[in-house]
Amino acid sequence: MHILLLGGSNAGVRDGWAAQFAELAAGHRVDNRFLGAVGSLYGLMALMKLERETAPLPDLIVFEYCLNDILLLEAGVLRPALIADALEAVTDFCARKGVGLLYLNLEPRPRDGRKQQRAIERIKKLYETAARRRGVAGLWLRDIFPEGLAASHFQDENHLSTEAAGRVTRALLTQLHARVPAPEPRQEQAPRFDYVDATQTFVLGPCVLRDLSSRVFDGPFLEIARGGTSFWPGEGSLVALMLQSTDASGVYSIRAADRSVRKTPRSQMQDIVRNLMLLHYVVGDLPADGEVEIAMPENEDDLMRLPANKGVLEAPARAPFEAQTLAIHGVIFWRDASLRARLRDFVRRCL
Repeated sequence: MHILLLGGSNAGVRDGWAAQFAELAAGHRVDNRFLGAVGSLYGLMALMKLERETAPLPDLIVFEYCLNDILLLEAGVLRPALIADALEAVTDFCARKGVGLLYLNLEPRPRDGRKQQRAIERIKKLYETAARRRGVAGLWLRDIFPEGLAASHFQDENHLSTEAAGRVTRALLTQLHARVPAPEPRQEQAPRFDYVDATQTFVLGPCVLRDLSSRVFDGPFLEIARGGTSFWPGEGSLVALMLQSTDASGVYSIRAADRSVRKTPRSQMQDIVRNLMLLHYVVGDLPADGEVEIAMPENEDDLMRLPANKGVLEAPARAPFEAQTLAIHGVIFWRDASLRARLRDFVRRCL
């Protein structure tokens, strides 16, 4: 069996659940495509990229982004409706392709704090609803540890200890032996997400298309220097950008319709990974009208006057302003369902 692991940083920890699973599931082909500090929206993009590349599809996907969705929701970066739609799109992909799907749902180390607890409960409800509606298998951390979660089960705030990861692995193998089916299909609906990569853009000024590769991600990236501008076709709200952040990365602008903001790709995580691949979320609503403009303006004063669209663990640029660049692989657009459609969906779930 070909098993694809899509998860956050817990899936990349040495001797973590993914490493132990690959060792114990030696009779299967196991591919680990983890990426830390991103949520279920990245998992969806990874599947859309896999389909676009016409790569062989797996027989089973283990999807481990519940923990990251909790943290991103708590940080105010993600909206529940976006997470719900991303999970629905992942489920649709697996149902359409006949691929088994299992949600492996981790959560942070227990601590006092009502805000985090509200985020845990909200995300738990979203994942449970998505699983129940379409017959998706799920493993919850609290079910694996019926005695209750304790600080001793974690090596830090968000990562399991080696022993606890082993218990997760054994529970996952039990599920695997019981066979994990593909989700139940549903009536075909218009897609809510568009994934536009760097090969689909129109550019002006100093822009170069390069193929970049790392342990966690590879593909075409558009490198934009100061004075360069790129145009990305799409409808809906711009919700995320897939970037590589290096010491040369600098502040850039996004213009969608009549609204402009500035962002920085640099992250505090670059203290650990110098050349970092990361999905950067757009906070708030940034609706596009056919395209968005992503640029590296030459006028620093004008750029810094734009409102900041801040991300999680954001870090200041290190390179001189005129030497800064932006390396971008792709963007994701999202078309939120109308209130009427969501009410109809809610009634259908309650029947």
